[in-house]
Amino acid sequence: MELHSANWDFWQLVQYFGPRVLFAVLCGGLVGLERELKNKPAGIKTNILICLGATLYTSVSILLSGANTGSGGQYGDPSRIAAQIVSGIGFLGGGTIIQARGTILGLTTAATIWVVAAIGICVGLGHWDIAVASSVIVVVVLVATNFFEDRILGRSLTFACEILVDDPDGQVRQSITDSLSQNDLILDDFDIESRDKLSKLTVKYSGHRNNHKKFILQLWSRPGIREVKQV
Repeated sequence: MELHSANWDFWQLVQYFGPRVLFAVLCGGLVGLERELKNKPAGIKTNILICLGATLYTSVSILLSGANTGSGGQYGDPSRIAAQIVSGIGFLGGGTIIQARGTILGLTTAATIWVVAAIGICVGLGHWDIAVASSVIVVVVLVATNFFEDRILGRSLTFACEILVDDPDGQVRQSITDSLSQNDLILDDFDIESRDKLSKLTVKYSGHRNNHKKFILQLWSRPGIREVKQV
């Protein structure tokens, strides 16, 4: 299909943009599904929109680069708009990174957003095979690294949670410490903040992911604990 789009009718536009939109939704949705299953902030909708936006920007930039050639003009630079996608997606990725008491959260989500935008650029350029293959590789990496962390690096993972307790005599704090020990978790930091009649405990600890899950579930059965929030 010619890149000179000034005289294209509706169906020519559909033929050009249609496959790109479908592949953008497919690739973005594939990566987004993995993020959604892990309850991450950037799920299916976010990744689809990022991939679709990058695809449309890239596709339009290609059309614009050849828009003036029919009247004796020169080809434009299609990379100028695509280059802005990289810097623009950086702000979006930066918004997903959170610092909480020395712990950095959201780096994987930010990196995923960055890669999904690159996949969208591939789709916009018409390299659908590369886009689909890259999407599959991203999902495999995200799943495989979790398995590696659980089996190989499990005991080096760091977790943090905020616990709201009614603990006038300190018994709840002692039970939390006991729960950490029972689940083979190592206490790294323990911070207490008073809130009227309640206390907010910020607990930072390290250990295996499965033991962390058992610890969180065990907290809900402890008397005096009003709220548990993972951070």
